[in-house]
Amino acid sequence: MENKLSVKGMSCAHCTGRVKTYLESLDHVSRVHVDLETQTARFESETPVDMDLVIKEITAFGFTAKVL
Repeated sequence: MENKLSVKGMSCAHCTGRVKTYLESLDHVSRVHVDLETQTARFESETPVDMDLVIKEITAFGFTAKVL
């Protein structure tokens, strides 16, 4: 299943790397792509992901996230 997030506030490669590393650490997640220009993150998951938890964690990094 494909998941897509808006992640506002990323300003550099370090920011996108932090979000990408976090998403890659989730169980059953693959094909993570975080785009600085469009301020989005896309990833595939074999099982449903608790998107509320994902948003909470990304927000803790100082970004604003929401499901698209």
